[in-house]
Amino acid sequence: MTDRLYAKYIWLISTIHDAGKISFKDIACKWDGAYINDLHQPLKLRTFHNHRNAILMQFGIVIECQRDSNLYYIGNPDALENDSINQWLLDSFAVSNLLMDNRSISDRIMLEDVPSGKYYLEIITSAMRENRQIVIDYEDFFGNTIQGLKVNPYFIRLFKRRWYVMALVMPGKEIHRFGLDRIKRIEVLNSKFSYPKDFSPLDYYIDYYGVFHDVKPIIIRLKAYREKPNYLRSLPLHHSQREIESNADYTIFEYKIAPTYDFIQEILSHGNQLEVLSPDAFRQQIKAIIQEMHDFYK
Repeated sequence: MTDRLYAKYIWLISTIHDAGKISFKDIACKWDGAYINDLHQPLKLRTFHNHRNAILMQFGIVIECQRDSNLYYIGNPDALENDSINQWLLDSFAVSNLLMDNRSISDRIMLEDVPSGKYYLEIITSAMRENRQIVIDYEDFFGNTIQGLKVNPYFIRLFKRRWYVMALVMPGKEIHRFGLDRIKRIEVLNSKFSYPKDFSPLDYYIDYYGVFHDVKPIIIRLKAYREKPNYLRSLPLHHSQREIESNADYTIFEYKIAPTYDFIQEILSHGNQLEVLSPDAFRQQIKAIIQEMHDFYK
C-alpha cells in the first residue's frame, strides 16, 4: 500500500467517524478542500466504494450506508474504540491534519520528539508479523553490553517518548524489555517462534504503569491536594483509579497497581500535591526517597 493511498483511507475513516453520518456529496466536498488532495482531483463514487472495500480489508472497519437517507457511517465503532492501533492512527491523523492546516504558524507549535522510534522499529514490527526470531546486540544505561542475544519479539510499547520491544529471551520463560535506542545491532532470523494464542499484551500490563513488570500489584491510596484532584479526574494515572473520598481540601484516590519504578517516578513528579497514604510499606519507600533527595540540598 502506498503512503498516499494509506493517507486517503485514514482521511476517509476520520471524516465519516467525526461526522457520525454523512452523505457522499458532503464527503466529496470535504475531499475537495483536504490537504492530502494535493493533486486537486475530485472524489468519484466508484473510487469511494473501492476505498470502502479496502478499508474493510486493511482495518476491519465497516462503512455502511443508511438506505433511507443515503448517509454513510461506521457500522462497527468497536473496531475503532477497542483497537488501539486504529484509534492511534485516527488520533495521529487528526493531529497531522491540524498541523498541516496551521503550517503558517509552525514556529508557534511545539512538539515532542520521539527519537527511539527511528531505530529498528520497522525491522522489529516486520519480524513480529511473521513471528520470526531476532538477534540483537544491546547496551543498557549502565554500560553493560550483551551480544548475540536471541529473542522472540512479542510486542512493542511506546512510553515516555521511548519505544520498547518486549521479548522472550531464548532459552527462557520470562519477558524482558529492550529500549530500541539501546539496540546496537539487529538481525532477523529465518527461524520462527510460536506466539502464544492466549497471550495478551494488554492483560500483561493491566495492573502496571510504564514498562517495568518486576513487582506484584497491590492496592495503593493517594491523597491529592490543591488542583491535583481535577487534574487526575481529567487524566487518570491508571485505568483502575477510583475516587474514595473528596472534600474542599483534598481527594483520596485508590488504585490496583504495581509499585514499579515508573509509577514511583510518576508520583514523585507531582511534588507536594500528591501523598502516598497506604500501604505503609510503600509510603515509607517514598518517604525514604524524598529524604534522600532532601539530603542532596543540605
